[in-house]
Order: sequence, then structure tokens, then C-alpha cells
Amino acid sequence: PPLYSYPQPHHLSFFLSLSMFMALPLLLLTFTFIILITFKLYQWFRFKLPPGPRPWPIVGNLYDIKPVRFRCFAEWSESYGPIISVWFGSTLNVIVSNSELAKEVLKEHDQHLADRHRSRSAAKFSREGKDLIWADYGPHYVKVRKVCTLELFSPKRLEALRPIREDEVTAMVESIYKDCTTNPDHNMGKSLLVKKYLGAVAFNNITRLAFGKRFVNAEGVMDEQGLEFKAVVANGLKIGASLAMSEHIPWLRWMFPLEEEAFAKHGARRDRLTRAIMEE
Repeated sequence: PPLYSYPQPHHLSFFLSLSMFMALPLLLLTFTFIILITFKLYQWFRFKLPPGPRPWPIVGNLYDIKPVRFRCFAEWSESYGPIISVWFGSTLNVIVSNSELAKEVLKEHDQHLADRHRSRSAAKFSREGKDLIWADYGPHYVKVRKVCTLELFSPKRLEALRPIREDEVTAMVESIYKDCTTNPDHNMGKSLLVKKYLGAVAFNNITRLAFGKRFVNAEGVMDEQGLEFKAVVANGLKIGASLAMSEHIPWLRWMFPLEEEAFAKHGARRDRLTRAIMEE
């Protein structure tokens, strides 16, 4: 017989099963160790952070946040105080809930607190912090803020744009009067939903100031570009307000490739609309 015998297939399957059986407890032990270390770090940082709801490992407070976030934060502020810590996955968010703290954060310490974490959606929408809201404090932020202060929000500029605001308010009043008097027998005694009229005023003001055109005609019918603009804004809000784990836990994003595709499609759609308006 040969001095060395090659392992048979059933031997290989046995060794493979044995190695997998031995590796499983090791993986469980490693995972448990990571959770314990995370919990210990959380306890260590807990004493140096503002109070807040107890976060879960890995996901934080994602499953505790209600759909209307500001109401959820208001309820937590009643329990934990005006300044609270909330974990979006592995990202810490410190939330202030009264005017005094808001003034201290936004006015007195604005330079120290100007930088803030950009989520994936915020980074995509702001082109990695190139706008005013999400820009990091530095030369670019100072330049953009100066342009906005001098060219957009100066008293002279606001006074020059006053006729646009007056036209839109007048159009809103006329629209309300028309809807109330068109069929008085049918509308008598019924409540009037002012939300849609105020939304139309805000929409028309923004489009006329930003694009120099009105997407809604005198009859209240919106054209194709207006419908596309509203769809882009609504889709951006839907994507940006997502509380998916992949949004706040970066190392899980490989499990959600479709979301990257959604961001890419939204960006391309927004760029097409912007280019079409600029070329007119």
C-alpha cells in the first residue's frame, strides 16, 4: 500500500463541517465581545453627554423615533430636559428644544458649532457641502454667506422683490374669493382649507424669485415644469427623511444597493430640470 493516502471526499466534507462547527462559536464570541465593548463605551460616554433615550446597540434610537420627528423630540425634551442626546445609528445628535439654547447655539457659538455631520442624503443633495446650509465653516462658507447677505437678503434686494410678493398675495385672495363665490349654495357653511392657498403662494414666490418664472397660470393650472419641480422636491424630501439603517450605519450600505441607485436617479432628474430652466 502507498505510504501516503489522499483524503477521500467524505473525509473532506467531515473536516469542512468540523471547521464550520468550530468557527461558529468563535464568531458568536467575537460578536458578543464587540457588543460588550460598544456597551461599555456607551456607558463611559454616557456620563459626558446630555441625557436622552437609551439607545440600542448598533441601531441607536432609530426604532424609537416617530414619523413626525419634531413632536418626538418635544416629547423627549419633556422627559429628559431641553438638551438631549439622540443616536441615529452610530451618529450622535444633540438636540436643543428651547429658544435660549437655540440662540446660544446659532448666534453666540455659531462659529464653533457651524460644522455638523452630513448624512448621506444631505451630502448628495448639497454636493458634499457646497451650499450654505451644509457647508463646513471656512472660506467657502464665508464667501457663500456674504453673497447671500449682500445679494439675496439685503433690505434693498427685498424691497426690489416686494411687487412679486404683493402679486402672489393678491392672486391668492382672488383665488379664495373665486372659489367661495363660484357655487355659493354648495359652499355655504363649509370650512375653507387655507393650506393649499398658502402652499401655492409659497411655491409661486420661490419659483419667481429663483427661476424668474411662474409655473402656474391665471386659472391655477400648473405646467409640466412646475409638476416636475414639485415631484423633484417631494422625492428629495422622501429620500432625505429616510430613517433606513443604511443611511445612518455606513458599514451596512453594501446591503442596500438600490438606495444608491435612487440617489443617482434623483440627482440626474434634478440636474435635467435645472438645465432645462437655465437654457430657456
